[in-house]
Amino acid sequence: MYGREKAWGETDWRRRTGYRLLGELHLPGRLRAWHVIRELKRLLCWGPEPRTLLDAGGGEGAFSYWVARKFPEWKIVVADNEQDTLERGLRIKDSLRLTNVEVRLSDLRDAVEEKSYDVVLCTDVLEHIAEDGLVLKNLGTALKPGGVVIVTSPSVPQPRHLPLVRWRERRIGFHPSDYGHVRDGYSNTELARLLEHAGLEVESVRHTFGPFGTLMFDLFFATGDNEPHPLVYAALFPLYMALARLDLALPARHGAAVLGVGRKPL
Repeated sequence: MYGREKAWGETDWRRRTGYRLLGELHLPGRLRAWHVIRELKRLLCWGPEPRTLLDAGGGEGAFSYWVARKFPEWKIVVADNEQDTLERGLRIKDSLRLTNVEVRLSDLRDAVEEKSYDVVLCTDVLEHIAEDGLVLKNLGTALKPGGVVIVTSPSVPQPRHLPLVRWRERRIGFHPSDYGHVRDGYSNTELARLLEHAGLEVESVRHTFGPFGTLMFDLFFATGDNEPHPLVYAALFPLYMALARLDLALPARHGAAVLGVGRKPL
């Protein structure tokens, strides 16, 4: 089950139990991972064949640890500059004895090793970094010829959200900058241009989190986001999952997120 590995990094027994029973508890994060997996399958980059993966800005590495267990033949590097999340990731890695994962303290603005990875993931990271062009050029340098980078981000302009979202933002004094964003996100055109400027061929740019995914995200945020009431979360969990499945199954002409794929020329 996706996200169950995170139980090994948790110190709170309630969240640890939740991860073990339900997998990834942050449902928007789970849906984002499903879209990434679908894209990897479309690109024929999914399976037991040996591959090298860089999870750039991957935090504790929730996606990477799941992939590492599923495909032991893969070699994976989780790179991030947040010491606390990496320490949690190391607890997961050590507890599960994942010898095919390296956890690395790294600033994505610094130069990286050249031509080392088949796949680079940069999911919901670039909107946090002012030097987004520099970061993407570094990630392109890290790719082997023919390798692919997958980038996700909030989209601009954002679709309409439920009034409940605005109500909770006012109630708790929340602003999107509290997530550490330096920009609201990217339009399809802006993300395609960013990939091109990094010297990559644009394979595709599309929206994710269409009407159903956005509704799921809105309900999830309005009912507590990362700190929901356990009973409310349990009651809504089947609805969250159903909306996420619909978002994955149906194409989105517009959405709250954007996903782009760039390929390094041969």
